[in-house]
Formats: sequence, structure tokens, C-alpha cells
Amino acid sequence: MGKRIAILGSTGSIGRQALDVISSLEDQFEVEVLTAHSNADLLIKQAIEHQPNAVVIVNEALTKK
Repeated sequence: MGKRIAILGSTGSIGRQALDVISSLEDQFEVEVLTAHSNADLLIKQAIEHQPNAVVIVNEALTKK
């Protein structure tokens, strides 16, 4: 088990790059939390791939679908 990481804004350009680095070093890092403002589709894909313990979307309107 590697260091546990939270990625705030995982669907933005820096968040996506951070997840790319984590994927290439998966023996050193474990994604614990992913957050996004409103890109629910990408956040879901990231959650499926990285299996975090928590996923947060800020845009409340998207939680009522």
C-alpha cells in the first residue's frame, strides 16, 4: 500500500495529469478521494478506474438525477 492521495478537482487539467502520474506509479500511491465541480461523467469514469473510498461532486443539481 502506498501513500493515500486526495485529488481535488480531478476532472480539471491538473487533476487529470495528477491521476496519470498516480497511474504510472500505482505501487506508490492509492487514490482515497476524488472531487469535481460538475463533470460527473468524467468523475464516474475516474472513480471506476481508481476505486477511491469517497467521491464528491460540488454541483448539487447533479446529485438529484
